[in-house]
Amino acid sequence: MNIQEFLNLTRKYRWLIISIPVLTLIITFLFVRNLPKEYKSVAQISTGLLDPSRQVASEVQGYSGPDIIIKLNQQFTTIIDVMRMPKNMSLLSYRLILHDLKNPQAPFKPLSTDLKNLNAAQKQEAINLFESRLMKREVLTPLDNGRLMLFNLVESMGYGTVQLNKKLNITHEQNSDFISVEFISQNTLLSVFVVNTLANDFINNYSLDQISNKNTSILVLDSLLKKKETVMNDRIRQLKDYKIKNGVLNLDKQSQIIYQQITDNENKKSQALIDRQAALAALKNVNDKLDGRNTDKYLGAEVVADNQDIINLKNKIETAENIYLDGGYKALDKKKVDSLQLLLSAKLLKSNDRYVSDPLVAKQTLVQRRIAIGIDLEKTTAGIKDIDRELDKLNAKFTGMVPFDAGVQDYERNADVATKEYLEILSRYNQTSLDKNIGLRLQLVQEGVPTVAESSKKPIYMALSVIASFAICFFLLFIIYFLDHSINNAQELKAATNSKVIGELNFIKPRNRDITKIWEEEHTDQEISLFKDQMRALRFEIDRLLATENQKVLGITSLKSARSPIFTLVGLTYAFASLGKKILIIGHAEIAVELEKLKIPTNQSIGNILSGATIVADQSITFLSNDLGGKSLLEKGNQEGIQQIFNTFNAQFDLILVYLDPVNSLSAIKEWIFFTDQYIALFMAGDSIANHEKEKVTQLNADKKFAGWIISGVKA
Repeated sequence: MNIQEFLNLTRKYRWLIISIPVLTLIITFLFVRNLPKEYKSVAQISTGLLDPSRQVASEVQGYSGPDIIIKLNQQFTTIIDVMRMPKNMSLLSYRLILHDLKNPQAPFKPLSTDLKNLNAAQKQEAINLFESRLMKREVLTPLDNGRLMLFNLVESMGYGTVQLNKKLNITHEQNSDFISVEFISQNTLLSVFVVNTLANDFINNYSLDQISNKNTSILVLDSLLKKKETVMNDRIRQLKDYKIKNGVLNLDKQSQIIYQQITDNENKKSQALIDRQAALAALKNVNDKLDGRNTDKYLGAEVVADNQDIINLKNKIETAENIYLDGGYKALDKKKVDSLQLLLSAKLLKSNDRYVSDPLVAKQTLVQRRIAIGIDLEKTTAGIKDIDRELDKLNAKFTGMVPFDAGVQDYERNADVATKEYLEILSRYNQTSLDKNIGLRLQLVQEGVPTVAESSKKPIYMALSVIASFAICFFLLFIIYFLDHSINNAQELKAATNSKVIGELNFIKPRNRDITKIWEEEHTDQEISLFKDQMRALRFEIDRLLATENQKVLGITSLKSARSPIFTLVGLTYAFASLGKKILIIGHAEIAVELEKLKIPTNQSIGNILSGATIVADQSITFLSNDLGGKSLLEKGNQEGIQQIFNTFNAQFDLILVYLDPVNSLSAIKEWIFFTDQYIALFMAGDSIANHEKEKVTQLNADKKFAGWIISGVKA
């Protein structure tokens, strides 16, 4: 999207964009200037859901965290939905219509035609029917249009459910215990009546419905409670009879005691086996010590070795003494005897120090220990046998209790299930009874009161109308912009044709299209001044284009347009004539009409020239009609003759402008193009190039004689 183009489009339709919102504002003002005042009344209902002082048993007990908020919101939403139900709104409709029927001098609204058409008897009958329906709390529907059109009467006064709901607003603010009932009407007393009546009727009916529902629930729960109580008592009795019949006092306790006894005996047996194994190990150790005398020091195994050493020493002493005596009492022999005596004394002292007790005493102790261990082992073995017999008795007794235990468990399970069901129903019964007495109680804590009129909404409506009209205008401009394929300036034309644009001429209002005044008078009008500047620039470009090869014949064609380019053609001709050049124009009758306004003769034609006539040249502008009597140019004369005539024109005139037909069929103007040096095409700003014309544009671009485009009628 090109923003600048859209802004240009907006500038183009600026007066429309301004006038439509202004017109919308005026129309809106005319509609709302007599807008009646509105009065709002508000009543507030306290639910007690968030008021701890009114809660004996919480309605949301058992809920926590976000669940409490969800539960409370559900309850508030339910209350609001119930208030809007047709059965409650119908009661409000009955009370409103009854008020107006009973108070015809002071109704809330002007009486409708349907009510005015009722006679006294019909009015009384309608009152009776509405009161009856009110007492029965019946919903009003279109099917209630009987002999008296009750539904139509209510609708005609604007008291129908749909009509009331449009002005009724029931809300609950976050973290508030109150439900607000708002109603807006043109009568403050009507607003007060609606909110107070709806709130009071809803509170009364809601309480009655709650109590009725609770009573129904209590009756159902009471009946179910009695059935569950009978089932529970029957199953408890069956359990008791089974225990009495099988002599079971307390099977669980008995089985627990026996199982504990079995466990204790098994522990005793395990300990006895450990003691027996320990005794066997001790007995083996004692026997090993008694049998291994050569290795046990305390049984005298080392005493034998020491005694042997002592005996050996004594024998050596005896031998040494004999040698001493037999050898004549030599000092050396004496010394040897003394030395052996010293060794013997040391050995005896050492032997006495190592064995302070008698080895026979230790042996006797071991023998006594073996006897004691043997006795203990026999006692432990006998105890194990006694424990095994006791375990056999206890296991047999415990096994005999299993069938009774299965039976007791079955009866106890049935009794437990029945008891739980009974207690659950009893809990629900008690809770329902409690809810009936101290459950949700709605209260009207704030009645609706008469108020002053609400702030006028006229400025809001007027502002919205202006904003809406502006939005619609811009939306339509967007649609126009995206659907509009028109070409409005030189840049767009260049992009669309992919060709050179040699000039651009702005739009001139029809009242200013006097070529003589445009060129001969001074103008302060920016529009005309710009046009003259653009025409001069175009004239310069064409002069430069033709001066390259000293060319003089310029063809001018165009795309077919609903707007005639005659003004542009005549303006271009006059621009060249203003330079003092002699201009020859070859064109059709429409150009002749415009030139006649400039006092230029238009009685000559190219056909006469081709027939041998001589052209009469004017001092500035000479016109030749291109009317050939329905024939083509080459059909009127041969190529050499026509070329000779154009050569004559070149000698007589400074510029020959040949105005060609629109380029819808290039074949129709090719003969004329053949005798031109170059040709250009005119395009009217605001036109578009259709798909079938794009092929012609492509052919123009391919022609070497085609010099480019001129776009005229460009609007700023």
